[in-house]
Amino acid sequence: MNSKELVDQAMRLQNPGRYPVMCQMANGHTILNTGVHPIDYFVDSEVWADCLIKMRQLYDFDGILCHKPGRTHNLMDLVERSDYDAEVPTLFLSDGSRIECTRDDDAYYKPVEEFAWPTLDELDPTDLLGWAPASFLAFQVSKGTIPITDPDGFEDYVFTTIDRVIEKAGQEFSVHGEVRSPFDHFLNLTGMEDGLCALMDDPEKCQEVLSETTKWSVALAQAQVRRGAAAIKLSSPFAGSAFLSREMYSDFILPFEGQVAQAVRDAGVPIYTHTCGAIGDRLDLMADVGVSGIECLDPPPLGDVDIDEAVDLLQNKIFIKGNLDPVNTLLRGDSDSVRADVGTVLNAADKTNGFILSSACSVAPPTPPDNMKLMVELCHEYQIS
Repeated sequence: MNSKELVDQAMRLQNPGRYPVMCQMANGHTILNTGVHPIDYFVDSEVWADCLIKMRQLYDFDGILCHKPGRTHNLMDLVERSDYDAEVPTLFLSDGSRIECTRDDDAYYKPVEEFAWPTLDELDPTDLLGWAPASFLAFQVSKGTIPITDPDGFEDYVFTTIDRVIEKAGQEFSVHGEVRSPFDHFLNLTGMEDGLCALMDDPEKCQEVLSETTKWSVALAQAQVRRGAAAIKLSSPFAGSAFLSREMYSDFILPFEGQVAQAVRDAGVPIYTHTCGAIGDRLDLMADVGVSGIECLDPPPLGDVDIDEAVDLLQNKIFIKGNLDPVNTLLRGDSDSVRADVGTVLNAADKTNGFILSSACSVAPPTPPDNMKLMVELCHEYQIS
């Protein structure tokens, strides 16, 4: 049984001969450990694909997550000049905005001074990005916000990264695609503060917008499945209790993510939700969305999830991908703490079907590679009871 088959069995609530292991890595962690220049990492889909493959090799993971299917096509046509040698390498765009490609973190879009998010009233549900400048649109493609509602409506360049990873590694390893959740798209259209306030001020208009952004997520997910993705990660970072109550989760998350989950499962592959932070009060609701699995389950103090309690609640209903502390164990810990944390998590995993060992949230940029390698080694040695 190869790695791809191990992950597939776990996602389908079976217990393979050993627990598979794979983690989502912060972009900064990949940049630091491949030595790639951050501008090349941001603009070149093939460079990005090869970096993902190198990181899988470095840690002997059983799968590869393609955070997004590819980079922005012809982004450099918007660039007036670039500074590769700056402390923060930067692309300067023709409209006065810039993209800062940090050496140990994500790339960041810095708009012109007069840039303003639209108000909710100004958003046209039939053209939700009609207000946005070309530079903003180009940057958002790299984040997976593409206003296309037909899975056959994408041009091939959108999938350059995931196509390359599947071609090179997809026979042996589990290659996962990713989409933004409808709510993540929504906040990207309104800005964080105004978007959260709008949920209370005009919930009906918010749900109208979410109905449209759901179509974006569904189309991009289905398109990646058709190109061979073994699973889809639904990125929903702002659905935890730090942002939304259980009631608001039921109103603004569950029905829309449920449509994405149904579409992916109808296409024949698993889908799992990634929500950061405190989600202990809504694990049942997250399972009710209809996803195949849950990722993160951040333990205290990052979140509030006890792995034993989560296993008891979710046992044999959906698969669990988690939940080593990425900060206090993998980043700041030593070999003893890694051994202790891996043991605790895998002992809990023995009580359920369907488990993938992973960092809870992303592997932080300066995380020592030796801690990551030890985590994988311990997982490979572990005897499932």
